[in-house]
Amino acid sequence: MDAVAKRVRTFDAFPKVDSQHTVRSQRGGLSTLITIFCGLVIVWVEIGGFLGGYVDRQFIVDNEIKSASSINLDMLVAMPCEFLHTNVEDITNDRYLAGETLNFEGTNFFVPSLFNINNENDAHDTPEIDEVMQESLKAEFRLEGARANEGAPACHIFGSIPINHVKGDFHITGKGFGYRDRSNVPFEALNFTHVIQEFSFGDFYPFINNPLDATGKVTEDRLHEFVYVAKVVPTLYQRLGLIVDTNQYSLTEQHRVHKVGKDGRPSGFPGIYFKYDFEPIKLIIAEKRISFLQFVARLATIGGGLLILGGYLYRLYERLLLILFGRKYVEKDKERKTGGLLDNDVPVRHDGDDYKGY
Repeated sequence: MDAVAKRVRTFDAFPKVDSQHTVRSQRGGLSTLITIFCGLVIVWVEIGGFLGGYVDRQFIVDNEIKSASSINLDMLVAMPCEFLHTNVEDITNDRYLAGETLNFEGTNFFVPSLFNINNENDAHDTPEIDEVMQESLKAEFRLEGARANEGAPACHIFGSIPINHVKGDFHITGKGFGYRDRSNVPFEALNFTHVIQEFSFGDFYPFINNPLDATGKVTEDRLHEFVYVAKVVPTLYQRLGLIVDTNQYSLTEQHRVHKVGKDGRPSGFPGIYFKYDFEPIKLIIAEKRISFLQFVARLATIGGGLLILGGYLYRLYERLLLILFGRKYVEKDKERKTGGLLDNDVPVRHDGDDYKGY
């Protein structure tokens, strides 16, 4: 057994020092306790990270061929429904009368509390994976193409609009402005003050926050044009086999007030315009975990590095004490075991061939 122990000891890269050749001190014990405490904290953090996983974000080229999508809308416009015209037009020159699927409900106009009114929508944060998984409840509008109380002072517009998966725009204008219609809305009746409860693309997740949600614009100008430009990025959330395939978008705004020309007609078409374009990339946000072997290797690497760093810091601390206070202060409160060859307090005696210490 001793022979095996000797052979194994020859492969020890860090041979141990005999206890009789070591020196103990209060500072050394304190540094050991600090090193152990830091090691336990790091182990606790690593175990939590291993069990909780990490969030991986990747952009890839969207190789999925999509021909159709949808716009989910829930908003309130300060005009009677009978004066409004809704339409979708894209780069393929395909036009879709959104009024055929949207619902128009006459009501009184009001601004809900906590809505972001007349401010730039620059305070929006991308939803985290925990928030998305908690709020990923898919829904559908129960009504389609319904109309009620159209003569009321304001119009509640809600529903989903099928669109082509290409660049286009959805706009809300007054009848007779931009399109031929049987009736023309007088200038005095125009008012495109609006609040938006929901504006999203793709599958309808009513509880996921989007840049235009809970926003609005209030104006006193009759010929105001509001333009929202959205860059849509398909986004896939993954966690433990659960997949939420949705879209998020960045937003820019352009607003202007048209003038009335000499012919008595405005220089442009007032209204609310939502211009959109789908990006050719896809964002994948997935929760992943490292393997158990990687976890053990990380712990071993961190533990070894912590021990080496602790030793260097302790020697640096001893060197600073030596420079500042001298050797007497450094040697203070040190405990040295007796019986070693380096112990100067043990007398050494020579008797012939015998060599003994007393």
